[in-house]
Amino acid sequence: MLNKISAILILMLAATTAVFAQNNSQIVAPNGLIYQIAGKDRARKDEEIVVYTPEYYKKNPTPKNGVDVSVVDGKVSVINDRAGAVYLQNKPDPGAIAVGEKGFVLSANGAARKWILVNFKTGDEVKIGGELAGFGGAGKARAKPGEEVPPAASIPCFPGAFYRKAVTSFDTWTGIAGFVKLGTPRVDEDRLDAATKQPLDNFSVYMGGNAGGNYEVDAGVSWEFTTDETGKKSERRNAFRPFWRTKTWNAAPAQKEYYFYPGEMVQMAVFIVAPKKLRLVVSNGKDKTFQTDFDAEGFAPNTFRQFKRVNAIDQVRNEGKPVQKTKAQITGAEWTQTFLLRGAGADAKQIPLDKSRFTDMRCSDEKHIVVTTIDAAKGAEKIDIFGTPKN
Repeated sequence: MLNKISAILILMLAATTAVFAQNNSQIVAPNGLIYQIAGKDRARKDEEIVVYTPEYYKKNPTPKNGVDVSVVDGKVSVINDRAGAVYLQNKPDPGAIAVGEKGFVLSANGAARKWILVNFKTGDEVKIGGELAGFGGAGKARAKPGEEVPPAASIPCFPGAFYRKAVTSFDTWTGIAGFVKLGTPRVDEDRLDAATKQPLDNFSVYMGGNAGGNYEVDAGVSWEFTTDETGKKSERRNAFRPFWRTKTWNAAPAQKEYYFYPGEMVQMAVFIVAPKKLRLVVSNGKDKTFQTDFDAEGFAPNTFRQFKRVNAIDQVRNEGKPVQKTKAQITGAEWTQTFLLRGAGADAKQIPLDKSRFTDMRCSDEKHIVVTTIDAAKGAEKIDIFGTPKN
């Protein structure tokens, strides 16, 4: 079974277009947010952050449609928002920053300008990682060229659901794929919508990612209603069906070839096929395969990416709020293997998602999540989630 599914994924990877070349330099804000550095000592283009040595900056001042930041001894000394002055305040262009011999200048346009203004103020420490690590006296951040960026030690939970998330660092990852036996959901019959009489808890197993810390994507399977050959809709949700969510929710057609059931082994993958384009694949390796390519804003050249794998009990109309008490549970899910992709097409490297490559998030509290490791080197583990913790 796994060999058949693997063959399907390999063929799909081979058919993808080459992913853009990746410059692995990045600037890290004091709050930990990251933005890709597009280059050094060259003309700044739209939506970019470029770094300049004082010598180059003096001879080649930047245009007025951005923000310039002088960094000396690793800290912000001047923030000069020329675009804000000229285009938003109708003031004269303040011109380029008068720089000395030490430090460097960051210059940003468009979304990158907004990121700089939101995340830095005078006196803040500036860290640079990747190929330009420690450039111009900045603090060093993250990994050296060619090395993997380690995951965060911890990440705060987003409220509103019970879930186990394995999430990578922001790095040059190009996708994630794995084999999962789908778990068996059980709803709380005392938690039903007053009008529809449908459960207020639902279930999902999905992958996805984040680009640059700003653009989030979810894609996998969720527990859904089914429709039979006569067009009759089931009274309750009773099968998993592929979905993907960017700015809007999208789902595979309600057709039997796209229904997946508890206990069924499926291959799931989310990976880049072109700039700002992701592909979702869900297959049982036999008679059911769903594939779609969709727009993924932010998954662009020179943007670091994070990928994730999630098992969840979702709560209806509760996103961002404290979890509601429930007896709902989903048990028996088992990831037999998970790997990250690094590179493009048939040349993409498959790197095991072992514990050294992800932050282990058990939300809203670890007492609701039971993880049993099967093979740590392959990222293989069983995951049970309980709305009411087991003693």
